[in-house]
Amino acid sequence: MKTINFTHGSQYLPVAVLCALMLNATSATSATFITSKVNGDDQFKIYLSPVDPTTSPLPFQPEGFQYANGFGWDFTFTNTLLLPQTSAGTNYKDYWLNIWVQDVGGGGPDLLGDFQLTGVPGVTGGGSVAGCAFDNGLTRILTNTGRWKVTKPLPLSSAPSPAGYPIWVSNYLPPWVVPTVVPTSLGLNGVAPWGPQPGIHPNARWITTTPANANNTEAWFSTHIRCP
Repeated sequence: MKTINFTHGSQYLPVAVLCALMLNATSATSATFITSKVNGDDQFKIYLSPVDPTTSPLPFQPEGFQYANGFGWDFTFTNTLLLPQTSAGTNYKDYWLNIWVQDVGGGGPDLLGDFQLTGVPGVTGGGSVAGCAFDNGLTRILTNTGRWKVTKPLPLSSAPSPAGYPIWVSNYLPPWVVPTVVPTSLGLNGVAPWGPQPGIHPNARWITTTPANANNTEAWFSTHIRCP
């Protein structure tokens, strides 16, 4: 497993900003973090939003705040983010985890992921998940065909990008499309052609758009978090 840092093009929140968010929480028990471990084939961006992406009219950026990205399916990218909070310092009632994946080498946009809700990472007694859970009723969700939605294959979108660099290292904002269909499973973590991906639970599935094997396309994947 590789943990991304600035040398890998990560878009981590600056440390000072993250600390400020933590300190501004009204109580330790309301601080809830999401940790994502993702392999994307080939490049991906992860967003988190407290706004229902099917709402009309939609906000300017319905997919939410981008907190992670990556390029290359042979790296497991790990990121942690404090769930955005209300002005009162409490969690929103709902969050949507939205992931854009683009295929740039053939085979279709494919996603493998392991996501977990935690209290303050590395701080003893520093908060809890505050009752938040994914739609499976647990604080952990893997990529699967039961609690995720995906778009049908979308044509490759264009964007200005520095010569020789993929889109994921730019400030490119992919066009949002609401995921509405059940993903197709390509098999459990370890299946060919990817093989075992360290850091991802073996029961996580490689999921893709429907129909599968949509070469040179992209797709949005989405799952839901509910808080008290």
